[in-house]
Amino acid sequence: MLKTFLLSLMIGWLGLCGAIAIAQPESAAPINLTPQANSMYVVQDHRWAPLAFRNQQGNPDGLIIDIWRLLGKKMQRPVEFELLDWQHTLQKVRDSRSHIHGGLLQSEERATYLDFSNSLFQLRGAIFIDNKKLANALDITDLGTVQVGVTAGGYEEEFLTAHHPDLQLRLYNNNEQLVEAATRGDISAFIADYPVGMYYLDRLTTPDKFRVLNVLYSRSVHAAVARGNKAALKNINDALAQITPEEMTALTQKWINREEVRIIPWGLILLLGGGLCITVIGALLYHNKTLTRKITAQHAALKERQQQVDLLTSNMTDWVWTVNEQNCFSYVSPSVTKLLGYAPEELLNQNMSIVLHPNDHERAHAQYAHVLAAARRGEYSGYRDSIARFDLQHKNGQMICTEAALRTFFTPVGEFSGAQGCSRDIGERKQAEDVIRQMAFNDPLTQLPNRRLLTDRIQQAMAGCNRHHQYCALLFIDLDNFKYVNDNYGHDNGDLLLQQIAQRLSSGIRDSDTLARFGGDEFVVVSEQLSQELETAKHQALLIGIKMLELFDRDFLLRDARCHVTSSVGIALFNDDSRSVASLLKQADVAMYQAKANGRNRCVVSDAPSSLK
Repeated sequence: MLKTFLLSLMIGWLGLCGAIAIAQPESAAPINLTPQANSMYVVQDHRWAPLAFRNQQGNPDGLIIDIWRLLGKKMQRPVEFELLDWQHTLQKVRDSRSHIHGGLLQSEERATYLDFSNSLFQLRGAIFIDNKKLANALDITDLGTVQVGVTAGGYEEEFLTAHHPDLQLRLYNNNEQLVEAATRGDISAFIADYPVGMYYLDRLTTPDKFRVLNVLYSRSVHAAVARGNKAALKNINDALAQITPEEMTALTQKWINREEVRIIPWGLILLLGGGLCITVIGALLYHNKTLTRKITAQHAALKERQQQVDLLTSNMTDWVWTVNEQNCFSYVSPSVTKLLGYAPEELLNQNMSIVLHPNDHERAHAQYAHVLAAARRGEYSGYRDSIARFDLQHKNGQMICTEAALRTFFTPVGEFSGAQGCSRDIGERKQAEDVIRQMAFNDPLTQLPNRRLLTDRIQQAMAGCNRHHQYCALLFIDLDNFKYVNDNYGHDNGDLLLQQIAQRLSSGIRDSDTLARFGGDEFVVVSEQLSQELETAKHQALLIGIKMLELFDRDFLLRDARCHVTSSVGIALFNDDSRSVASLLKQADVAMYQAKANGRNRCVVSDAPSSLK
């Protein structure tokens, strides 16, 4: 009888749960006001979800929209929104004294025509990369000639142009088009505000498709008005000061950390909960004696197994661990002491982030968010196996590079329910990988870029000058009579001389230029960002060549003697990517031989009628 009653009650309970809907936080009702004299007209990007966008009903929605609705209440003024393409929002505010930009990042270029309010909230910009196409990328410098997508006119474009001018950028009208292009495979890397990139990726692709390579910056979002509109700016700042930290936290958590909420009528909860509790209590009392006997018998067996497991794991070099649904350690093998310096009991019930190195927090959080989003979409059945690298922090502060074999578990509705893993130290392997990379792209004698890396840098320079319509120069430097040095001073001294020459040339170029060893006693300098005018660019390149020659005026100190050498420099200019790298190098090489034919210790610009010592 008891079993029949329990079965009937559970079937009814499951049927009721099947009818309960999962409700998302409702967007605030749109403001539909008749234009009034004291209305505030706020313009904003309409493809910047979850910060600003049009919802399914076509109404303005998002974090910035809600902030401005709250500001309107504080100022007791109606707010009207106009959502446009990103580039049009800037022009709209710039040309108007009545329009306000709802939120954007401050920059030097924008400050020339806009005045900015106090901070609304913090926003991080991140670079997202395709996991398969760029599996070996560890830093933004590893992207090489990869095209990186950005939103045209956005802060990301301005930031990359200033801090990473070597990157090849591909522009898109808005964030949605940008992420769609990435998911189609048109680009394998893109820059976006972290919550915005995550929002569109979760809706357009699987979570293991892209990962966060680096967080590039963290900056404040500000409202903005046309430059000089001090009265409007003061009103905005006064209203911002009235918003409490609790009110702002509630808004940001609603849009950036929104969770699904299961809604059940309270009356039904109390009714069913009470009945279920009574039934469960009765069943527990009925089976208590039987369970107690089973538990006692199994406790002894489990204790013996635990002793065997502890003996095994304490002698392992790998660290075995499990975490519960709160991401807290529920088991830590004794081998953790060898790897991280902690005793197992120090980590039990602690959040697993305690052992993550600070540099890896953002990347680990991004991977977790991707996997969880996929599980909620039903892409994993019960669990997911994966291999991942994480930088962990030893108890003494040292960074330990590890690789973990992970199994992540999910509930039937896709919620995280725990994980288990086995981590090992791969520091030596990573060092070996770094050595291989160094050997592949750098000259072993001078540590300068080799021909392979030089070719890549020249191609980047071609793309850059084609984009910015500026000339670049290729300087081919060849030592005069270097064979005499090898024959009279020995090859060991010849190698020492090449190392000293590499150091001097490195000290004489700009940070934006590239110096490479082409081979033997030949060096190549790639000098970018010259003038847009050909004659001016030739003069600039000639001055750089002369500076290279002057670096040879002082004697070089060999092991047992002083040595004086000179060089000849050939220069080729280019301002697009229409020619091959080989043809440019050949042009500069021909100019260099012309310099030698004219008497050495001088430089010649290709196609120029004269040379200058």
